[in-house]
Amino acid sequence: MTTPRYEQLLRAGRLEQARTEAEEALRRNPSDRGALLALAKLAAFEGEEAKVETLLARASLGVAEDPDARLVRAALLTRRGEARAAQELYRELTQAQPPRGEAFFGLGFLLAAAGDYPAAREALERAVQLEPDVASHHLHLARVLFALQERKGAFHHLEKSLRLNPRHAPTYLAWAVALRSVGQLEAAEAILRQGLQLLPNDALLLQGLCDVLEAGGRRSEAGVVAETLARQHPTNPDAVGNLARFLLAENRFAQALKLCRMLSSLGKATALSASVEAQALESMEPPDLQGAIDAWRLAMKLDPRHWSAPNNLGNLLLRVSEALVPDASTQAREVLEEARRRAPHQPEPMLNLSLLYARLGEEDKARALLRELVALGPGLDPGLRTDAEELLEQLDGVTR
Repeated sequence: MTTPRYEQLLRAGRLEQARTEAEEALRRNPSDRGALLALAKLAAFEGEEAKVETLLARASLGVAEDPDARLVRAALLTRRGEARAAQELYRELTQAQPPRGEAFFGLGFLLAAAGDYPAAREALERAVQLEPDVASHHLHLARVLFALQERKGAFHHLEKSLRLNPRHAPTYLAWAVALRSVGQLEAAEAILRQGLQLLPNDALLLQGLCDVLEAGGRRSEAGVVAETLARQHPTNPDAVGNLARFLLAENRFAQALKLCRMLSSLGKATALSASVEAQALESMEPPDLQGAIDAWRLAMKLDPRHWSAPNNLGNLLLRVSEALVPDASTQAREVLEEARRRAPHQPEPMLNLSLLYARLGEEDKARALLRELVALGPGLDPGLRTDAEELLEQLDGVTR
């Protein structure tokens, strides 16, 4: 039996073309069940629950949903973030006959997201076995193999994925990230430029190229790519925030600030753009301290997990006088303890919090934290170690 064109396109990751083909199939035959399920699957990917229900109802015609329809439900659960329910449904569907590669892929994807790489590998290898011509199966199996430190197999599946779908930007990016992780920056650059030949101005590939050039110390070239990326995607928050970061490094504070505020006006501020805005406001003459404090707090809100924004805000508050910010010490304590909560063993918040405790006269707390910091071992930055040891000596001298 010939696989419909829309199904082939869907498996290849060419979603818009698949949509067009499925809609055309429905125009020819409004009862085309395969086309209805394909469109339901696309609606599930996009989180359009009402549309999914309408299409599934048309496809099922009032009878119990079969495994193909239930695969759409599993995709919708995944899209909603209901990972446990989705995983249970995919696991159940792996027992359906005939076996469906999509069920094993969905299960493997969720297992990988949960960090269970051995189980994810088993499921994804089964998906590849059942549907060897689906590029995404190879891509996600490659990612799992990289996580398991099996690079040879991972690169094999990346190559297979690209051969099956040479216009898939995430595959080029995954390959470049893998090459960069083993220090092969030139090869990473080459694979990204290869992708850009087929996908000019793709945001993922341009950002990847910018990162690789910067990692190789070619900052001016990276800046040119950042400008191209922002020019081609002027409202993309990642692209604009990245360019603002380069402008900040070049001391072009007003231009960086303008970009960050443009994103804020569009409701597209990110933790990166808010952090760049904060640093620009700190660095301008005269500095806008309250504006910087507000921007750092926004960055904390936009990324509630990373330690850098609360640490940097705490660092700023340690440097300003109570005359300028009357409750600077109180605010510093709040945000530095938050930074420590987010990353208990991150050296920078540990040192800054120790400085604050010492300033507040809480020498025992400062001393205990400094000793914990010094005990982190040889991986600790030498400069941070020196600062910690000097402060510890000062505190011990005060005690004596």
